[in-house]
Amino acid sequence: MKGIRPHLVAALLLCGALAACEAEPQAPFVPPDEGPITFDDARPARDGLVVVEDAFLPPTRDAAIRTEAGVCTTGDLIGVACAPGGQALAGAQVVAVTTDCFGQPREVQVVADQRGRFRLSNLAPGPAEVNVRLGSFFARYQAEVVGGTARPVNGESEKVCLPADATRMAVLTGDFDRIQAVIDGLGFEYDLICGDRGHHRPARQLLADRERLGTYDILFVNCTSGIDLGHTDADVQQALANLRWFVRQGGSLYVSDLSADFVRRGWPGFVSFLASQSPAADGEDCCVCADCPPACSVDPPAPPRDCEGCCDDPNPLPAQCNLGNGTGGRGSNGQIEAVVPSEFLAHYLNTDRLTVNFNLSAWVQIAEVAAGVEVLVADGAGQPLMVLFEPEPGGGRVAFTSFHNHAQATDAMLGILEALIFRL
Repeated sequence: MKGIRPHLVAALLLCGALAACEAEPQAPFVPPDEGPITFDDARPARDGLVVVEDAFLPPTRDAAIRTEAGVCTTGDLIGVACAPGGQALAGAQVVAVTTDCFGQPREVQVVADQRGRFRLSNLAPGPAEVNVRLGSFFARYQAEVVGGTARPVNGESEKVCLPADATRMAVLTGDFDRIQAVIDGLGFEYDLICGDRGHHRPARQLLADRERLGTYDILFVNCTSGIDLGHTDADVQQALANLRWFVRQGGSLYVSDLSADFVRRGWPGFVSFLASQSPAADGEDCCVCADCPPACSVDPPAPPRDCEGCCDDPNPLPAQCNLGNGTGGRGSNGQIEAVVPSEFLAHYLNTDRLTVNFNLSAWVQIAEVAAGVEVLVADGAGQPLMVLFEPEPGGGRVAFTSFHNHAQATDAMLGILEALIFRL
């Protein structure tokens, strides 16, 4: 070998669509006759390639993979995530649970874009399970991947709409608010429970029954529920304990305006309000009981109230039980130019600003919030109008909003309330 110049050795790298191309390490110079030529790659070993899917980027097709059965040509699943009413679910998480071309388990996750669109790319042909989740709402679908094609999840229409029973919800009727109208518009099913100033015993019975309350995923409490949680009676205190248990177990709670006591007494310290509060005291037995004796029911019961969204059941409560819920607000009527700090709500609404309309005064204002409470909507000075918090790690969420939909909502306000439902 003496007198012969060492030759440069070149390696040809074939770069697949998902592989990173890097220059081959240089061979160290070794003078003639001083030893064999070796290649020393001192870089750390690579643990593997992580593929991150993105619903907003066009797909990159896998290179053909040869298996024992032949060539495996991947395919895509596409769709538009939507509510039963057809509204696009911006920000929905979509996951394909499948196997790769070698039969190994694989999950591909994307986030639906502003119009609910998603694409699950580079899936091995054959059956795949597709899961769609947004907040407490969840649905599972079976799909078939066809190699070399982009196929709708359901095989026909691109719409992948959640079923009407995608989560279990109960609504306390209340007064001055009708969140159930927003839920109706989305197309979801729910149980409507009598819970307003003059007809609140069914709501008390639900809150006093832990087992029944636990069958729901979300509880909505409209403005003015007729339940004063400041009452010290055993049934009322049991209801308060059950509400805390419900959220601790993963249930979520929506509260609006004059029902602020559900938040203030349920989880003190998270949100403080500019509002009056009734003192703690015993209530009248027939007005606060859940399991009431026959003497506490009028016969015949009063007919249902004739109003949209009101309870349809006859009312057995005595007239003296027409109660408020112990809270009085101080807010003035008028319009507020608000901002939307929440990225999720702004993405859902496609704007970070809206006009909030208060058609009546005496609404409950939020004074301040503790660290960890998320401000979803605020006025121009930063005063919160809608907040969300998780009282315990791993539990459910509690939302409070000063504004609501009944008789005052603009389209933007309704959109924000829709988005809030999907955060619960």
